[in-house]
Amino acid sequence: MPAWPLAAPTTLSVAAHAGPPGGASPWRNPRFRIFAAGNFANNVGEGAYKVALPLFAYETTDSLAVMSLLAALAPATLLLSPVLGVYVDRWGPRSFVVPGLLIQLAGAVALIVSGMAGDISVLAFFVFGAVVQIGGELYRAGWMAGVPGMFPDAAARSRGLLSTLFVLSNITGPLMLAALVPWVGYLGVLAINALTFLAPIAVWLIGVHPPRRLPKSGGMRVSLGGDLAQGWAAVRGERRVLYVKLSALPLHFVSGSGVMAFFFFHLADELAVGASTIGVAQATANAGALAGSLYVTSRSRASPRAVLAIAASGMTLALVVMPLQHALGFIALMALFFGLRSAVTCVSEMILVKFTSEHVLGRAAGLFNLMDGIPLLAAPLVIPLLHEALGSTGVFLTLGGVATVSLLLIRALWRDWGSGSDTMQRQSLVPPSAVTGVVRRRRCDTLTTGFPDRRTRDGMDRRPA
Repeated sequence: MPAWPLAAPTTLSVAAHAGPPGGASPWRNPRFRIFAAGNFANNVGEGAYKVALPLFAYETTDSLAVMSLLAALAPATLLLSPVLGVYVDRWGPRSFVVPGLLIQLAGAVALIVSGMAGDISVLAFFVFGAVVQIGGELYRAGWMAGVPGMFPDAAARSRGLLSTLFVLSNITGPLMLAALVPWVGYLGVLAINALTFLAPIAVWLIGVHPPRRLPKSGGMRVSLGGDLAQGWAAVRGERRVLYVKLSALPLHFVSGSGVMAFFFFHLADELAVGASTIGVAQATANAGALAGSLYVTSRSRASPRAVLAIAASGMTLALVVMPLQHALGFIALMALFFGLRSAVTCVSEMILVKFTSEHVLGRAAGLFNLMDGIPLLAAPLVIPLLHEALGSTGVFLTLGGVATVSLLLIRALWRDWGSGSDTMQRQSLVPPSAVTGVVRRRRCDTLTTGFPDRRTRDGMDRRPA
């Protein structure tokens, strides 16, 4: 296997920057392996942090409300995504990666120092917790928009594999928390999480990071609202991406953190299982999610419509059958349910990277994050009200009805998805005049193949930083 340089090459050729030739897996590219290792280390710390911070707050304040609101900080930052996306497209993804990590590190250190001083206030929890989350959103906006520039030969598959590693980190992080808390306490776990912010910075210093984007010359400056409008024009113009995202919205509502909490409540209250069994249920659901993500990223050909249709059907059926099950059957259905949900998430992220121009990817991702974030935030508010009015069985049936909306959307949009077969061969439907910097280009013949994309690299500087 040839040795691929770690620093960005000096040529504008995509092939020279691409890594392994042909249809090889991104894992054969050492640049991808280094980036994935740093990203995974950071996500493992984040997985432990998301559990440790609310528990530390509850231990310190003895307030369930504080604990719940701190847990809601992460999805709440999705509301910032459209604005961040505008500036990612203006300044380039590389402008957000390291600053985001440093902001996270500063917030985490301030939180740890306050905790070590004793008697940490509720205000400190929220202020420093918000700083960590905002820094994390900056970092994620940067690296996610930078994937096509870093790995242009297999951008969609690279994004899918990174999504799979994120699912794995959500399993590994809580396990690390459980192993370390008895020895180092919650503050120790928070300190370890702060250290993981240094892993992506080390990857950057090695030379694996988004390439420099040359500033645009001439032209009239566009307002923030105008930039968002251009991003929305790109989103509407590429139907394959828009239809996948629209069809998946009901599935996000029925499968977010609020629904997971309701499943645990049902196990404890209706099926009368203990805490250890609930722990097994969470581990099983996480394993199912990992399997679903791995299934999508390991396939050389994938039809987004088929993945969505199968997932929506399976999730609807699982929600309808769940109230009839004993504990073992319920846990098995949880694994199936979250496996299908993970497959939907993975294919949505891959198709976004594959069919969206790099010049509008930040705005498109930001707008879709906002669309996804609204149902994710709504579910924890609506489900308790539904339970009061309808009981557990009524909640399951209502969620099943919402999931059915995805099936109706898929059926309604199927014919208009695009002419011909669902093999992702067609050109982008965004006209060159719709958005500044958007160009027509022919893509790979499938969603997940590793054959090189023939991208236009206008405005991208391949010189080392």
